[in-house]
Amino acid sequence: MVRSFFTWLLLLTTTALLTACCGSTACECNDEFADAIGLRLSTDTLSTGPRKGFLSAEVATVYLVRVPRDTAQRPRADTVTLTRSRLQAVTQPIVINNATPFTRAGNRNLDQYSYQLYLAPSRTAAPTFRYLINRVELRTDYEADGCCTCFQNSNKLVYVNGSPTPLNQTDPTGENQLRLIDVTRP
Repeated sequence: MVRSFFTWLLLLTTTALLTACCGSTACECNDEFADAIGLRLSTDTLSTGPRKGFLSAEVATVYLVRVPRDTAQRPRADTVTLTRSRLQAVTQPIVINNATPFTRAGNRNLDQYSYQLYLAPSRTAAPTFRYLINRVELRTDYEADGCCTCFQNSNKLVYVNGSPTPLNQTDPTGENQLRLIDVTRP
């Protein structure tokens, strides 16, 4: 009986000490954009030939649709409207992450969806421009250092507009920085 009491006391003390140690450690993971995709709508309206860029008024309101890739789960599309000032529309990218701008559904990450960005005068109007993200391939590893566990993205491939060749969005520095995809008119 005494041995059992001392065993439990030792276990409780060890747990408390480890918790106190890890509870006082600040983790600086720098993994906010580990899985994120950034889209920058081109503002190049001065190119020769057909205009490739967008006017700020055209991209102040953007619609983004998310559809689960798993067709066995009755794909239900989610749509968000991103309304920004004209200055924000040309200076801030659109960021798609696991919980941004859509709410997270269970434990699904952004690579389990396809996305469609479109521009239109209203949500129900015919789109004047579409950009498709058909598939995202992610490889995210855990890195543990003492009490901290952080995400490290080691591969991020984005397939757009039906192209079989992906855009490699993996940060070459290994710092999980957001790399932007320039979106232009065809």
